[in-house]
Amino acid sequence: MKKYLFLFILLVSLGSCTALIIKNKVVRIASVNNNVCKRLTGKVVLYAIFVDTKGTLPWSDFDINSTLDSIRIASQWLENQASENKIPLDIQIAYHKNNKTIPIKKDFNGGSLTGTLFPSPLAGMIKLNKWADFIAKEAGKSFPKDTVSSTLTKNKMSDRERLIARLRNEHKTDNVVLMYFINNYYKEEMSLTLHTGSFTDIEYCIVSFKSPAVIAHEFLHIFGALDLYFSPFDKGKTIRKRKDLIMKEFPNEIMAFAYKDLNTLNISPLTKYTIGWTNNLEDKYNQMLLGKKFKVLKY
Repeated sequence: MKKYLFLFILLVSLGSCTALIIKNKVVRIASVNNNVCKRLTGKVVLYAIFVDTKGTLPWSDFDINSTLDSIRIASQWLENQASENKIPLDIQIAYHKNNKTIPIKKDFNGGSLTGTLFPSPLAGMIKLNKWADFIAKEAGKSFPKDTVSSTLTKNKMSDRERLIARLRNEHKTDNVVLMYFINNYYKEEMSLTLHTGSFTDIEYCIVSFKSPAVIAHEFLHIFGALDLYFSPFDKGKTIRKRKDLIMKEFPNEIMAFAYKDLNTLNISPLTKYTIGWTNNLEDKYNQMLLGKKFKVLKY
């Protein structure tokens, strides 16, 4: 039996948790054709949940409505990018509401998103998963009773997986992007996407700000896009050199410059590959991502 090498990478600045699978020096980035959101194409539901926590500002009607406006701007930009690349994409926006939009209250275990994730990211992710599952269960209470008669077992929305199962059924699509929004306007905080390359955990985002570029950045993470800027975990000279080359080659890449105006940004060949818009990478881009020793899989 041939051996496979699994390398798990935690990218945490505006990060994501993904994996590389290496076989005979050919690398499969475990995001395309994996987990809930396999490729960024076709009908996609972006489901937003607004969350109040002790360490963040309370959501006001204005905050929620302006964030929804930013979500729409980000979605339109993504659809335009897809159209330019001849990729069919229809993003439908939905959000937790009970007669009107009501934020769900759930404090972070560590007082804040950053405080929960650090100093131990692995333990922090477990805590964030429990936080996200609790909120998903609460959001599920706003849905009408499951009246599907074709199955024997009713869907009891007890966690992220069950919530996404219900959303898939409601919207008739496989691709559901689960995004939790916390109100950190005027505060220094991170946004985060988890489990994009997992084989067992449902991926989701926690977004701290209403910036359309940040929302689009985290949305792309869900479908496998990698951070292409310097993160706190980029300690080695080799990876920093590669990212420096990437940022110079693609000065308008959204996965490298999410702090810029969204209308000045685009999606580079590197990101197109990781979200399933292209099946392969040119050699020069392959080297930027992995060096000369490994080659990415042709999907």
